[in-house]
Amino acid sequence: MKERNKHMPFEPEKWDSSKYDLYMDWCGGVSYSGSDDIPNKFVDNFDMQNLKNEDNLYKKLKGYICMCRRYLEYQGYPRPEFLTEEFVEENMNDFRELLKDNVDEILINLSMTKWLYSIIICFIDLGTEEEKTKCKLLVSLMQLNRINLNRSRTLYSEDEVTQQSDKDFLVNNIISLEDKSFENVISVLMDNDMVKVLKNYE
Repeated sequence: MKERNKHMPFEPEKWDSSKYDLYMDWCGGVSYSGSDDIPNKFVDNFDMQNLKNEDNLYKKLKGYICMCRRYLEYQGYPRPEFLTEEFVEENMNDFRELLKDNVDEILINLSMTKWLYSIIICFIDLGTEEEKTKCKLLVSLMQLNRINLNRSRTLYSEDEVTQQSDKDFLVNNIISLEDKSFENVISVLMDNDMVKVLKNYE
């Protein structure tokens, strides 16, 4: 992680996806204990109240992501007073236009990072009902597209939270089955919100 309280120059002509990943992290967010010497506070290199005027695309993107998270009080942090429903609605419209105008660049530079999914989740959380459904479908299909049966690594996550979630699901839902037939196991796996989105899509 690039320390957010130290300047990070914007040098896209020198960067690959890993540098864009670092820059997006540097742009702002929660500073956890041991990071930036400012434990458990927001450290931002963007002005959330004036994101349209930021000097590059990535500060704007990270600002909108953080706006959505703070409005929803992720991780228990209180919502800033300026984050009213009207403020968020107006900025979500600006966010939509930003994505439409820059979708190619975003796909090229952020598709190898977590930030592409962070953007989509903003609309699962705060989009219109149509956007929520379409974004859930999009995420599901993007995950399916990752699967390569010739490379088991594509079926596995090195993220510890995801590993624990996978284990908890299997232990809590499969071990308890008295009859662990293929049909019963599949039935449990099919009882999933993402599967329902895929089944209901027309």
